[in-house]
Formats: sequence, C-alpha cells, structure tokens
Amino acid sequence: MTEPTDPSTPRMRPTAAPSETPRPNAQQPATATTTAADNGRKRKKIFLIGGIVLLILALVLGIPWYLHSEKYVSTDDAYVRAHVIYVSPQVSAQVLLVPVLDNQYVKKGTILVRLDPRDYQAAVNRYKAMLEQADAARRGSRYSLQLVKRTAPAALSGAQAQVAIARASIATAKAGEAQAAAAFDQAQAQVSAAIAAIARAKADVVADAASSMKAAADYRRYASLLKTGDVTPQQVDSYRAAAESAKAILAAAGKMVLSRRAELIEAKAGVEAARENRVAAGAQLLQANANLLKAKSRQAALNVIPQQVGQTTSNVSGSTGRVNEARAELQQAELNLSYCTIRAPVSGYVTKKSVEPGNYVTVGSTLLSIVRPHMWVVANFKETDLTHMKPNDPVTISVDAYPQYTFKGYVQSIQAGSGAEFSLLPPENATGNFVKVVQRVPVKILFKDLPKHMPYLAAGMSAVPEVKVR
Repeated sequence: MTEPTDPSTPRMRPTAAPSETPRPNAQQPATATTTAADNGRKRKKIFLIGGIVLLILALVLGIPWYLHSEKYVSTDDAYVRAHVIYVSPQVSAQVLLVPVLDNQYVKKGTILVRLDPRDYQAAVNRYKAMLEQADAARRGSRYSLQLVKRTAPAALSGAQAQVAIARASIATAKAGEAQAAAAFDQAQAQVSAAIAAIARAKADVVADAASSMKAAADYRRYASLLKTGDVTPQQVDSYRAAAESAKAILAAAGKMVLSRRAELIEAKAGVEAARENRVAAGAQLLQANANLLKAKSRQAALNVIPQQVGQTTSNVSGSTGRVNEARAELQQAELNLSYCTIRAPVSGYVTKKSVEPGNYVTVGSTLLSIVRPHMWVVANFKETDLTHMKPNDPVTISVDAYPQYTFKGYVQSIQAGSGAEFSLLPPENATGNFVKVVQRVPVKILFKDLPKHMPYLAAGMSAVPEVKVR
C-alpha cells in the first residue's frame, strides 16, 4: 500500500533498512577498543589514587582520633552547679525592711530581711516576768524548807504556849463579857430611873404652874383692892413676892425637866455603849475560841514535822521545775525574736528575691535564694564511659557561654547510682518487655587553678567536660 503524496512537500530520499547498515572502514574497530581500554585504566588509576588518599586521610585522622578516644571521654550532657541556699522565715510576721537587691553579693551575716518584732518582744517580756515569778517562788520554797528544818522545835514550843495563851484569853474574854452584861443591865436601870425622874419633874412643873397661876391671880386681885384702900401696900407687896417666887419655882421645875431629859439621853447613850461593849466582849470571846482552835491545829500540824519537810521539799522541786520551764520558754521566745532579723547564712549572690516590705510571710515560705560562688560541674556520662574513669582524673572543661575559654578540673567523685535510679519514677524492668537503654551516671567535677579574672559562671550553664582516663 502506497502513501499518498503531497505535491507541495519535497520528496525524501528513501533510507536503507535497519538490516542494511553501511559497513565501516577497516581501521574503525581498533580505535574504539583502544579508547575504551584507556578510559578504564584511567578510572582505575583515579579510584586507586582516591582510595589511597582516603586511606591516608583515614589513617591520619582516624589513628589520632582512635588514640584520643582511648584516652579521653567526653559528654555534652553536663551543667555548671552551685550550692543554692533557700532562705525562709522561721516565724510568721510582717516584713519591715528588705535591704538587699536581686543578684547582689552579700557576705555571711548580712541582714537580708527584717520582720516586725513587736509580738515576739512582748512574748519575751512576758516570759521574763514569768521566770522572775517562778524564781521568786523557788527562793521562797527553799527558804521555807530551811526555816522548817531550823525552827520546827521552837515552833512546837511556841504552839503549845499559844494554846495556853488562847485558853487564858478565853477566860479573860468570858470575864469581860460578864462585866459588859452587868454594865448593860446597870445602864438599862439608869435609863428607867431617868424616865421616872422625868415623870416626877413633869408633875412638879404642873404643880408649880398651878401655884404660880394662883399667886399671880392673888397679886392682881390685891393690887386692884389697893386703889380702894381695902388692903395695905404691905399686903400687896407680900402677894407680889409670892407671885414672883411661884414663877421662879415654875422656871426651876422646867429646868429640872430639861435636866432629867439630858440624864435620860446620857443613860440611853450609856446603854448603847454598854451594848457595844457587850458585843465587843462576845467578839473577843469568839476570837479567843478561834485562836485556841488555831493554836491547837498549829500544834497538831507541828506534830507531823517530817511530813511537812517532805511537802516543802516537793514544793522546792516543783518550783525548780517551773523555773526551768519558764527559762526554756524564755529562751524559745528570745530565739523567735532573733528570727525576726534574717541574716545571710553564707556568702553568695542573692537570687529570686520574692519579698518586699509590707508582705506578711509565714514559716517555710521561700523569700529568696543565695547562690554560693563556689561552682562545679555535674556531667552525666554514659555508663560505658566509666570503665576506666576514677577520682582525681584530670578534666578539660569548656562552657558553652565562653567558647574561647577552657578550664582545668578533676573528677571529684562518681555517683553510686544512675540518674534513673533516683528519679521520681524509677524504671521497673522486671515486668513487661525489656529494652536495654544505656544509663547515664552523674560525675562531679571540680574546677582547678581558676584564673583570677574568671568569666561569670552561673548555675545551670551548659558545659562540655573531657576526662583523661588513661
């Protein structure tokens, strides 16, 4: 089947079939073979030279690295550590003063915080007073003990004498009471006599008044008769004198009544005084009886002198115990008062200050921290790196913050347990599937021969220690 032709398209020259390839010249096969062989030899030479170079580089770099790895072990799981002291109050109070600043260097004993000491000062004063009271009671008990031992025999004799005196006082009081009763009766009799005398004086007043009235009437009648001449002047004068005499007798009778009334008042006062004396005599008798009972009881008490000595000795022991208790409470109060001034326990840098004046702080709350300037490095080495490591091995330390510096140090100690062993949840490999994990063991590394102008190191900085183990 022939293809249609397009008169506008030029006719192409037919090509030979694949099977009809033209034959090359006679020299062409030898040239191609020579070129391929040369290329193969060149490639082999290049590979050989490259291999030799790589081998030399491996030997140059690998042998020192191998020798270095045999002598040194290193890890980047290492951090700078320091002693961090957390400062907390030991008493609860309001903050008055915080004289330090964050990151300030303080020496041991520097005042960090002042708390309000008034409550604790009052407690010190109270316990001082209690101690003084207890000490006074102890001295009194000791004096009583000595007094009992020294004066017990004389006290017994005195008690017997007091019993005799009390009995004599009772007899005297009874006699006084009887005398007071007689005086009271006599005073009452005097009151009765005074009342009777008043009655008589009043009767006399009445009679004298009648006589005075009659005499006055007679005088007036005779005086009127004198004008008519029926009587003589002598008679009138006689009646006038009689009237004046009766008047004077009446006045005297009135004064007698007043006198008798005064005597009655005096007699009544005597009765009251006699009654009071009688009451006082009765009180004296009661007091004498009480004194007798007291003297007898004292005499009975002195008959048990050994028991009293034992009781007094017990009081001395008890008072001594109260003194010791009061002294201990005073010491605790003074200690609490001293806690109101919080001082730096060590020298170092103040960090994480979270207290300000006016805050109310409680026991155990963290106010600030002090980082001591003494630093070290804790490096967590793989357990396979500890084969030849031992204390005092030299260490070269580099800190990430100061790559231009290297520090010398030495291994101080190796922790007797891996980090996982002391974690919050230690792994329990006895249950479930087991996957072996290389453990890391903390190694404490101390700095050695630090330069005078050492860079600033802070706890928690990353470090890379390299330990020479061989």
